[in-house]
Amino acid sequence: MSDDPAVILPLLRVIRLFDGLDDAQLAQVAQAAELITLEDEQSPLLDEEQDYPFFVVASGKISLVAPQGDNEEEHILKKGDFFGAEVLFLGRRAEYQIIAIIPAQLISISAERTRILVQTIPRLQDNLKTQLRIYRLVRSRHFNWLSEDETVLLIRRKHPAYLLITLLAPLGMAWLAFMIYLFGSQIGVSSFRLVVEWLAYAGLALSVLWAIWRVVDYTNDFYVVTDERIVWLERVVGLYDSRQEAPLAVIKAGETRSDFIGRTLGYGDVITEALMGKVVFRHVGNPTEIKDLIDHQRSQALVRQSQSDSQAMELAIRRKIEPPPPAPAEGSTLPTAPTVAQIPDEPAPETVSSPNLGLFNFFRTRVEEGEVITYRKHLFILFTRTWLPLLSSLGVAVATLFFFWESVNRRITFPTPLTILFTGMLAFIVPSLWWLYNFIDWRNDIYRITPDRIIDSERKPLGDEVSKSAPLENILSMDYERLGILGVVLNFGNVIINVGAENRFVFFGIHNPARAQSDIFNHIITLRRRKQLTNATQEWERVSDWLAAYHRQSEEMRQSRNPPRI
Repeated sequence: MSDDPAVILPLLRVIRLFDGLDDAQLAQVAQAAELITLEDEQSPLLDEEQDYPFFVVASGKISLVAPQGDNEEEHILKKGDFFGAEVLFLGRRAEYQIIAIIPAQLISISAERTRILVQTIPRLQDNLKTQLRIYRLVRSRHFNWLSEDETVLLIRRKHPAYLLITLLAPLGMAWLAFMIYLFGSQIGVSSFRLVVEWLAYAGLALSVLWAIWRVVDYTNDFYVVTDERIVWLERVVGLYDSRQEAPLAVIKAGETRSDFIGRTLGYGDVITEALMGKVVFRHVGNPTEIKDLIDHQRSQALVRQSQSDSQAMELAIRRKIEPPPPAPAEGSTLPTAPTVAQIPDEPAPETVSSPNLGLFNFFRTRVEEGEVITYRKHLFILFTRTWLPLLSSLGVAVATLFFFWESVNRRITFPTPLTILFTGMLAFIVPSLWWLYNFIDWRNDIYRITPDRIIDSERKPLGDEVSKSAPLENILSMDYERLGILGVVLNFGNVIINVGAENRFVFFGIHNPARAQSDIFNHIITLRRRKQLTNATQEWERVSDWLAAYHRQSEEMRQSRNPPRI
């Protein structure tokens, strides 16, 4: 534990929570803070008799386990995340356990000192409110597509002024319904007046439902910026659900646009050009601020990638100049010098071993085998193809059993029970083969994602097979959609993949299209990164050979000028 402000101050400068604080304010925070260092699987000492302090993760990763009703809820926190001091933010004490997943550093500030800092530093108070709002939205909306090490920097909805503009149409409809009601009240014929009044009531009810739908639709659309990507989440209740995203490292350009009304009310569009297409943040407040954040995070992502490449190049050069000693002979007990790490590459994919589900394996809609992922259409699609032959089979079986029972009990004398069973079995075969044909046809339609391409394969039982593929590097853009109430409720839809101006692949009717889009996206990024590393490795090897030769020549020249004394 350290309470030296000189040690804590540099850590505060690189944490987003303290952005915008000047040197004097940062020094004030450093004076009030302590630095706690945790080793792997270690927990800080917390006084259970006092309110827990406010913690900020300065480095590493920790697990926070808090009670949630009758269960426990775990959150993985990393650099920049904060927690604690619930008595200050929520007005109550909270119990939780903290365990370091990897070695970590925590900046700790007591609850009382945190209250003083928040009251005396308005910018810190604003940052806390913004981050708490992001935390609540992420946890309440269940953004399961976020990776464990990904940090959400911004979440925005469309500007409230744009919501008011969209409500003008239902308000106009309500006004028209009111005018119709006034007109109807002046009609002398009671029956006609009643019809007009009911028409006005219906128009008013529709306008209210329309306005409610507009508000709910507004609350379901989000624009998200993380430290890895930008994301547009769009959802039309009961009709449509989609997610468009682009990694920061592949963003090419960005711009902001706004019309006269948008400039007057303070909203506009942020249009980001990426290798995978456009991602547009529509009608958001402070579009210039959002664009600046995206540009800054893009440059940071490129810097992190460049630093990683530089470290790999340095390792390659060091390996050539100072090669590791040869491995000792088998059985030797001589200690060996540690070898230099190899050039970093993409981690080897984990092979997910599927549980042995027996018969249910034939109905799986997603199969992952190493780096190859296979998708089939949703089980609802299978049901729509097989319900009629299945119902026919059940009908034949029930009818056969019924007539067999009647024949055994001599309620019918013709045909004989054996004839009924034989006829029923023959009749049962026809719809069963029909069902089997449709099932095999469903199972043979597959969409496959491999490390370097996507494949769309269709094979008719006893018929033709059509298979087409496209390299992942040819994909220009991707989108997914869930259409209709059933698509949203059962979570199935289409993934649309553009691989050229006039060519596109569509993964029709698959379960969880958002996950399929994410799988393709991850394979594309992995492929591109591997190609970059392959090309860079070849270049590093060539440069390291030159530098190693230069180092040897320099060493030989130095030794020739200064021969060793005998």
